[in-house]
Amino acid sequence: MVQITRPVRRYVPAAGAVVALAAVALAGCGGSGAGSGGSTSTGRSATSSTTASTPTAPRPGSLSVSPAAPTTSSEITFSFTAPVASGVHGRHEIDYSLSVLGPARPGCVGAHESGSPQVARGAQARITLGPAELQQPWCAGRYSARLLELSSAHCTGSTPCPQYVRVVGVVGTARFTVRRG
Repeated sequence: MVQITRPVRRYVPAAGAVVALAAVALAGCGGSGAGSGGSTSTGRSATSSTTASTPTAPRPGSLSVSPAAPTTSSEITFSFTAPVASGVHGRHEIDYSLSVLGPARPGCVGAHESGSPQVARGAQARITLGPAELQQPWCAGRYSARLLELSSAHCTGSTPCPQYVRVVGVVGTARFTVRRG
């Protein structure tokens, strides 16, 4: 009897792959300073604190959303504790990518991808998104958010550099509902 097995594949949204590929394009492989460890998205508000543990810090492996009951005009803050420092780690560069997916309607935002600020291992990072950053209000409805840890090549010098982005894992997920308002 012959048994055929198929490899297990993890779901990565197409938009996430675009952000991941954009990260490689923005980072470049020939740089060794500014620009090689940048974010994957522009026009977003993101802040990072250096406090490793605070009473409101989400536990490692989780993604928290505030406010608890956002409206279409709210600034929503996504918080996580970094399992690994972002930036250069030898021949690899670690980044975090937030994917938010909700209802799609004209005149409002139902899906968005955003990079994370630089963050130290164990530190809390925040990504804040609202109508000012999104250029439109949120769409009312149910959303899911997922934060991915990504790894790409970090090269210096004139040697050829591999162009790849690997999903290391899912740092955390969250679900929330945006109400009209």
